[in-house]
Formats: sequence, structure tokens, C-alpha cells
Amino acid sequence: MEHFVRKKNLIRIAISFLIILSLVFLYIFFYPLPWGISKKSTSIIVEKGDNLRKISQKLKSSGLGINSTLLFVSSKLSGIDRKIIPGRYDFQKGVTLSGLLQKFYKNETSSIDITIPEGYNLYQIASLLKKEVGLDSLVFVKTAFDTSLIHRLGLNSKNLEGYLFPDTYKLFWMMEPEKIAEMMVQEFKKLIDATLPLELRNSNFNLSEIVTLASLVESEAKIDNERPLISAVYHNRLKIGMPLQCDPTVIYALGGLSRPLNHKDLEVDSPYNTYKHPGLPPGPINNPGKASILAALFPAEVNYLYFVAKGDGSHIFSVDLEEHNRAIAKIKRENKS
Repeated sequence: MEHFVRKKNLIRIAISFLIILSLVFLYIFFYPLPWGISKKSTSIIVEKGDNLRKISQKLKSSGLGINSTLLFVSSKLSGIDRKIIPGRYDFQKGVTLSGLLQKFYKNETSSIDITIPEGYNLYQIASLLKKEVGLDSLVFVKTAFDTSLIHRLGLNSKNLEGYLFPDTYKLFWMMEPEKIAEMMVQEFKKLIDATLPLELRNSNFNLSEIVTLASLVESEAKIDNERPLISAVYHNRLKIGMPLQCDPTVIYALGGLSRPLNHKDLEVDSPYNTYKHPGLPPGPINNPGKASILAALFPAEVNYLYFVAKGDGSHIFSVDLEEHNRAIAKIKRENKS
């Protein structure tokens, strides 16, 4: 009888232990993790090669109070450690350890909104993508020169400069560069195919020339209502065979500059040097937005041949060199005073 009672007590103790263990398990895995930040959401970037220790550190740095040992053991036992892929993972306030592990298990990476500014060239875009989505910038540039991709996209160009349409895109960490390039070109084609086919057919310029001209307008214009005026200057110069003398084309030929142009720069031997070579440069120098493309197609009906920057983003436009020189002198006087 005593043996039976002892056995019964052991069973009760075992059941009690299992109940307590289950409650602890439920608490650990299904109770919200400590939230050490004021924001309602947080995120981490898991990069290629990140181990559980590195991921745990990133989770803690993001404000999640997580136990590194528990994360390690749980991930190992469930095999989740072998399933985590690179990407951005977003977590909402109230997330549990179970929810966190499920997100890794299901590879629920989040998209990243990336805005490509108007006027960025493909090298600047590549640099931005490296910073925001971890993409190798050299690989993206190489992709932009991939002739098979360019042909598949139906473009008559040596690279994708000018056709990577400036907009806000939902991208993913380490997304394939080809997919990103295709996405941007498709947005460009939507604009052209949906709103401008008739205008292009009636234009004296082909698509490549319009995009090239638009990139010059984009590089100079800071104020929207001046875009058609700047376009008019270039159209008027092209009509009479006058060099465009567009400073940004020289900067592009030199690979970009962090200083003002000097007279020696204007002598650079490049087809993009519009001081030495009349007509349009051989291709776009950046990726223009819709307003500049429209301005390239629809220049203002004015006879301006010159413009000079005032220093506040606006310009003074002139019809002849004498008037242009007076405008330059006026700006110099105003800057001195």
C-alpha cells in the first residue's frame, strides 16, 4: 500500500512538473518579447553569412529583448537556423518568440521602399542600391551594360542610362539586379507607351534622342516651369548647328566632379563634351523624370539661345550673346553685394 501511495505521489509530481514546464514553455514562446524602444515596429537586416549569434545581436540592437541562448537552442532544435535567408525582417510590438521564429522559418522578408531621384545616373543608382538593398554596385552597372538584357527590353541603346525611370520602388534585400533594372525600364516604357506614342511619331527626334535631350534638361533644371525654356534653348541651338555647351555633359565625360568646371575640363576629348562636339551627346547622361521628358518633346516657343544660373535654382534666359553677357555681369554684381 505504501509503495502504491509513493508511486501515486511521484505521478502527481511528474504531472505537476509537466504542467509547470508547459506553462513556462507557453510563457517563453507565446508571451510578447520585451520591447526596449518607443517605436511600434523595428527591423533588422540579415546579411549573407550571418549566424545565429550575429542575428541575436541585431535583434537586441533593434530593441527586442531576446535571450540569445533560447534563440540558439530553439532555432537549432527546429532546424530554423538552416532556413534563414538574407533580407529585411520587420517586427511589430507584441511579437513573441514563436512569431519571430515563424517569420524566419517562412522567410517573411519585407520589401524596402527605395526612391530613385530624378537626374541620377546609373552609377549613382548603383551606389544607392548598394546602400539600401545590399546590392553589389559593380554588378548592377555590369547589368546595365548587358546587351542581351537591353535587346530583350526592346531598347536601341548601348546601356540602360536614361531608361532607369526615377520613381519609388518596392525592392528586397539582395534582389537580383536584372529584376530591378527590368522593373525600372518597364516603368519608363509605361510612360512612353501610355502617354507619348503619338508625340514621338510626330517628333523630329527618335526616342533615344528625346531621352538624351531630356537628360540635359534634367541636369540643368531646378524649377519645373523652367524645363520647357531650357529645352527650347537646346532645340534652338540644334536647329542652327550651335554647340549645346552643356556643362553636365562634360562632368559626365569626366566621370563626375565634386568641384566646379574649369577651362581645362572643357578640353576633354570625349563625344560627351558638347563644347567641342556639336549636336546631342551619344546618349543620355542621367535618368530623366517625366517632366523633363515632356519638356524635351514640348519646348517653349521662345527664341532663347542662352541661359545662366542665378544661384538660387533659377536662370536668366537671353536671345543673344550680348544680352547673355549682361545677365552674367548682373549676377556677379548681385553676388558681390
